[in-house]
Amino acid sequence: MIIQFIRSQPEHVELIEVIGRIDGYDNRSLRRAISDAIARGHQHLVLDLSEVQYMNSAGLRELVQVWKELTRQGGTLTIANPSPQVQKLLELVGLDSVLEIYADPVQDLLALHHSNLPALSRQTHYWV
Repeated sequence: MIIQFIRSQPEHVELIEVIGRIDGYDNRSLRRAISDAIARGHQHLVLDLSEVQYMNSAGLRELVQVWKELTRQGGTLTIANPSPQVQKLLELVGLDSVLEIYADPVQDLLALHHSNLPALSRQTHYWV
């Protein structure tokens, strides 16, 4: 799994691009990335899932747990550009009516949240 972070201002949105699979094995890498973002004070996370080829129930469970955690803290979880497979799965289990899901390009999605703030840094992590 490859996870790429794009940060805007520290008090605003953090975009996390996920590439690969989200399942029971790779789930820990995603959880670590999300936990790190929340620990840095980001309460508004955008997950770009356009390059996720496979997600199972463990991945769905992770999305729900993150959504609950952020909601309790007054934050938001937004799904951007879900791949067709992920979009179909989210619809099958009804999460498309719970989570904010946008098919817009990621930069447009960031603009929806915080006035088109420029990214301050980009960092890529590879987990094998």
